[in-house]
Amino acid sequence: MRWVKRIGLWVLKVFLLLVATMMIRFQIPELRYDFGTHKPIDIRSADQLDPARFSRATFASIEGTPDLTKAATYATHGVPFTYFLLDGYDSKIVVRSPELVDEKWTNIAVHMGRLRPYHRMPFSRTVRAGFHQLFGVDIPDDALFLARDDVPHPNGWSIGALVFAAILWCVLAYFFFVRGRKGMAHRRGTRDEERLTAG
Repeated sequence: MRWVKRIGLWVLKVFLLLVATMMIRFQIPELRYDFGTHKPIDIRSADQLDPARFSRATFASIEGTPDLTKAATYATHGVPFTYFLLDGYDSKIVVRSPELVDEKWTNIAVHMGRLRPYHRMPFSRTVRAGFHQLFGVDIPDDALFLARDDVPHPNGWSIGALVFAAILWCVLAYFFFVRGRKGMAHRRGTRDEERLTAG
């Protein structure tokens, strides 16, 4: 029974450390983008959309008018976003905007924001299934995703979350492994002394 308790406690320790590690891994790419260059990469045609070149979040400016015949609105966590394609890019890139898209958007020829692989877009499967059902459009696996108006800007919440996660990881590692081993060594030493005294 004692071994079962120890194994369960060890699993809990590892789980908590993994949670703290995932928090750190999530925040680092966000901060890398926020503290990155404020000069966007200009993209003027689909030929410049190389998935290998944009394997991580990149600040980009893309020329192209919205294809309003292939635009749909989905609500994520109660917040509506409009997803649409651009003329001349087929389904190689999906643009997301927090604004409702109407006929006035056909006059907009440049879209600026965070460019990254499509599979890293939140709710990518839902949007892919929706475009296939509504428009008969299949979004390829190597497609890209542009979060419109998401420009690099240091966020105090992201910095605070990273600092908190790093401190939490250090505290957990200390209490679980460093202090835990010292406590076990102390208890063993105490038992050895008691045995010597009794002998």
